[in-house]
Amino acid sequence: MRIQRFHRYLLVLAALFVLAVLVRDDLPGEEMLPDAYRAAVGTPLVQPLAVAAHDGAADAVELKSRLAVADRQVRELMEQLERAHELERYFGELRWEAPARAVPAWVYSVEADDYRRAFMIDRGTSSGVDVGMPVVTGRALLGVVIHATGNLATVRRVDDPSFRLEVAIEGEGEVVRGVARGDGDRGVDVRFVPRATALRKGHKAFTSRYLPQIPPGLYVGDVSDIRDLDEDGLKEVALLPAAALGRLSQVHVLIQPAKRE
Repeated sequence: MRIQRFHRYLLVLAALFVLAVLVRDDLPGEEMLPDAYRAAVGTPLVQPLAVAAHDGAADAVELKSRLAVADRQVRELMEQLERAHELERYFGELRWEAPARAVPAWVYSVEADDYRRAFMIDRGTSSGVDVGMPVVTGRALLGVVIHATGNLATVRRVDDPSFRLEVAIEGEGEVVRGVARGDGDRGVDVRFVPRATALRKGHKAFTSRYLPQIPPGLYVGDVSDIRDLDEDGLKEVALLPAAALGRLSQVHVLIQPAKRE
């Protein structure tokens, strides 16, 4: 009997001790565990994870940037390839006895102000480039070489105020000719166009067949406006250039084959 009473007494003491532990707040309870956990266990685990997450985010940003650059380069290469194919098709249309040459060049300097629209290329007389030769991107005319040295050449753009070139505009069942000149603001005006022509916006202008160094059929631009400012019976036609004059990188200089005697 005494043993049973003693056991009961011990059970009561144990229950009271557990109850006291549960209700006391000065023991290492839940509110004290985080600091101890971070000091003993958390730092060795959380810090490497945080560093890895930061490095992973930085790597992801760098990878995204590299992918964007690669995507832009691929698109530029595809555009260059398409322009090369366009130029090849144009050469096929000319049906010359000997093939023309298209000398590739890179634009590395651009001059654009109120009086001049020009750019320089890294090809010159040593590559066969000479004054008067047309510079194109694909079939679109960018300008004409006005100065050339051994390894450099200056090209006057079609929107240069001093640019002059005879063009042929394909109208409704007719070909209208006029003199194109740059407007100094990425545009081209065609003057001395007869008033009785049936031109409309969207009609295309090409180089004329009467030019010595410039082959016919190079794409100059699209008709964007038709006006008669002087009321003299002659129209002035505004062209939107076929080439993106503000975005130049690789171009080609066209060299016609030598005429056979």
